[in-house]
Amino acid sequence: MRDAEIHERQLGLTVAPFAGETPASIVSRIAARNAISPRNLCSDLGLRWPFLCSGYPDQLSGLADVAGLKLANLKQWNPEKIGIGRYRVGLTRSSTGVFRRTATRVCPVCIEQALEKDGRHGAHQLLEWNVMCLHGCEHHKVPLVELPRAGTSHETYDVVAQIARYSDIVKKAADAGPKIAPTAFEVYVRKRINHGSRRDWLSELELSQLHGACLSLGAAICGSSLPRPEITNPDLEREFCVEGLSVLSAGPDSLMDCMEGLKSRPGARRSYFSTDLGPFYVWLRAVHGDAEVQSIVDSVHAFAVRNYTMKPKKRVLGRSVPTVKRMSFETAREQSGLSVGFLKRLIRHVDNLSEAQSSALTETTPDQLSRATDFWRGLQNLKSTAVALNVHPTQVKGLIEKGILRSIRFGTALRYVFTEDVDRLLAEAAALPELPDVGAFLPLRDHCQNQRIGLVRLITLWREGKVGGFVRGADAIGLQAIYVPQDVDVGVRDTPTATRDLTPLETAAYLKIGVGAIRALRDAGYLGHAKRLNADTNHRHSLITQSSIREFETRFLTLGQLATSARVAPIHLARRLDREGVPTVTCRGRHVRVYERSQVAEHEVVARSISNG
Repeated sequence: MRDAEIHERQLGLTVAPFAGETPASIVSRIAARNAISPRNLCSDLGLRWPFLCSGYPDQLSGLADVAGLKLANLKQWNPEKIGIGRYRVGLTRSSTGVFRRTATRVCPVCIEQALEKDGRHGAHQLLEWNVMCLHGCEHHKVPLVELPRAGTSHETYDVVAQIARYSDIVKKAADAGPKIAPTAFEVYVRKRINHGSRRDWLSELELSQLHGACLSLGAAICGSSLPRPEITNPDLEREFCVEGLSVLSAGPDSLMDCMEGLKSRPGARRSYFSTDLGPFYVWLRAVHGDAEVQSIVDSVHAFAVRNYTMKPKKRVLGRSVPTVKRMSFETAREQSGLSVGFLKRLIRHVDNLSEAQSSALTETTPDQLSRATDFWRGLQNLKSTAVALNVHPTQVKGLIEKGILRSIRFGTALRYVFTEDVDRLLAEAAALPELPDVGAFLPLRDHCQNQRIGLVRLITLWREGKVGGFVRGADAIGLQAIYVPQDVDVGVRDTPTATRDLTPLETAAYLKIGVGAIRALRDAGYLGHAKRLNADTNHRHSLITQSSIREFETRFLTLGQLATSARVAPIHLARRLDREGVPTVTCRGRHVRVYERSQVAEHEVVARSISNG
């Protein structure tokens, strides 16, 4: 039975999902109710258990069809992976810092009640239970219990089997679990999971960042250091998080007041922002590069600059101090991410310095560094240019040679293209009229292939105003969105020449034979080749040498060359040559339409037809 037919039929024995239950838990329960393993159940339903555990959209859609569930609910409670180590948790986001997708972490009382009501398939897993900074059940006020991991992650996802395997642990925790009331921090986190982020200055923080900020700030307020994660006291952690949230949730001014209080506390150590803020600064220093925490970084940076003495070259949380007038190139390298040598080459260009002057530089200024980095941001390499224009890197080089794109080198063979030229070319393509419903047009790539004209030449003619009538389609990006009239006149084609070493494709066009035949002739020794370093990519590629092409032309003729001279179709000439018994060269078992000149000359009929042509 096809997957589509399977998905049209619903299961007879299914389950009613719990609020906030994960899709993997639902499948585990359905499998238990049908007395089958989740993997086999998924196979029977046209699904794949590992992919469903990972929350692939097509798997969720199939599960919704066969189980009669709402797809929107499955998506909401599916821990969707949105980046490396990052997940969507309900209506908020988290990383693996506080979210463990493969952990079996449950409320023992919820499980015992569900088992008593529904039997074995009542065992379930809620998404919020995998959020490690939530320590208790919201309804039963008991601590969550984490079960040992199974042999593989996919076995761990089978929550019914996991709870059955460790039922004694669950029952013991349900009977003896102490009561713990939800803290303000846990209430805040649950609201974000169920209803999304509040409109406050903490809304951009994902759960791991929120937990780290509140925990570390609370520890600083309580005058404590953060112990290692493996020996953290849950009660102490909950206390720290509440203290930190009470400050951070009130806004930036509240954080400023809190830092003022931390600064004014007496202590044996010399007052400095790294020591006064303690664990909060340690945490912030580790994550200051994350875009989500920049509002907190702004406040701490401003507080440190305003309240503490700074050395001229000091950097706070990755940012230079505003009063710095000069900086070393080492500091500039750290700030820009560019090497010292490359920075000097950029400065030499933007400030019109000589090579000797730029090499002699020992320091720079924030303004000079800004000019250099701004100029660098206006450049892009050949590969990114090719992606933006939706063409090949070799075609980008052709556009550079034609003057359509400007390029620049910084003391090396690598070329960089001006972004403004790329944007201008794309804007001109976007300004073309839309593709009409009538008229014969071909996409740019198809037209170039059909008319055997290079894309670079066609774009050059268009930019020079020598051809027109181009329109824009909506089904492609970059230059490939251009559609060309089929009757456009591009004039006489360029004739390839062998004035240098050629690529196999260029050699094929020059000798009028397929590129596969060129490779066969190269492998058989009729054409020589050499490895060359591509200065733009640092990759080695194979070129057919000019000397071997010249030597080949003195001894051999290709079918394409003969057909062009005779002004006949190659297929007709090939049949005549075969009838006349003119042999082709031997290429290690491959049939290649290349003939020795002496063999062609011996067959007078063929030679005469070519001469008459």
